[in-house]
Amino acid sequence: MKELLLSRFKGRRAGYYVSLASAVLILAIDVAYIASDYGDRTFSSLTFALMLVGSLLTIAYCFTGLKFLDFVPAVSCIIYGFAFGQHLILALESLSDVWNQVNFVGGNATLGAVFAGLFLVPVVAAVVGAFMREDYRDSALKDE
Repeated sequence: MKELLLSRFKGRRAGYYVSLASAVLILAIDVAYIASDYGDRTFSSLTFALMLVGSLLTIAYCFTGLKFLDFVPAVSCIIYGFAFGQHLILALESLSDVWNQVNFVGGNATLGAVFAGLFLVPVVAAVVGAFMREDYRDSALKDE
């Protein structure tokens, strides 16, 4: 089992590690996101589900090592984009209440802004990682 896991990391470049790290970080933030949800309007089960699906897809791709699934990190980025957009829609409604000093929509604007910032960093990293080389296969640098 140890050799199998080590073989997944052998010969990999930065794109692989960036994609894997961002997926694991998104998964951890997603767990904190749903743990912080107390029925607040700022939180959405759709955001949670999409972030969960995207991160699990990337993690599964990274540990299967199947070459024909090289499109999975890009698909995960699309899923992350939809989830992040959904979160921003709900968080900005709560922030507009704070900015306008009214309580029309409700929700926790502080947590909305915090999770928007927390999701932004690994989502951008996932996009960058999706377009980087992931291994030395089919590369001129393989012999170096």
